[in-house]
Amino acid sequence: MEEEMHEQQDITAIFDHYRVSARSIWNTAFWPDPQLREWDFIDAFDDIQRILFDSLVLSKIDKEFSTEHLFRKAIPFIHISPSAGRCPIMIQNPRGPNMTGYWDDPVNQISASHVKMHFIDFFDWNRMAVRDFHYYHVSITRFDEHPHLVGREALIETHYVRALFDSE
Repeated sequence: MEEEMHEQQDITAIFDHYRVSARSIWNTAFWPDPQLREWDFIDAFDDIQRILFDSLVLSKIDKEFSTEHLFRKAIPFIHISPSAGRCPIMIQNPRGPNMTGYWDDPVNQISASHVKMHFIDFFDWNRMAVRDFHYYHVSITRFDEHPHLVGREALIETHYVRALFDSE
């Protein structure tokens, strides 16, 4: 399958700057704060994260995305792409209509030329602990080798991929 050619800008450095900034704020200012109830400080940080992402990423690429949908829906103009060859991935493997938290689909490798993924969020296994934003949380929008996985979400370690801005 041949994909339309669009001009893409590598914005990995912009994403890395945001990632370092956001995790620093969480790890030094929010975790742990005994004055806040556990979910209260997560909600407060989520609000700050949206503002930070808008200021440190979206404004730099001169794009807007609804803060209501930010970190909840895939951003169609930001692609996450393997930086070289094949790389590991954990693909959502739903067990039922309301059971989506499993990341153990048997397909666990991807290559840049066969898959297209859009950024949703950063992911760490424990939202109540020190955070690293170790994974990109993505939506698979094309997967030539496994078309049945299109529409699924996945986790991929940040050091295996690049963030790309599609200016179209």
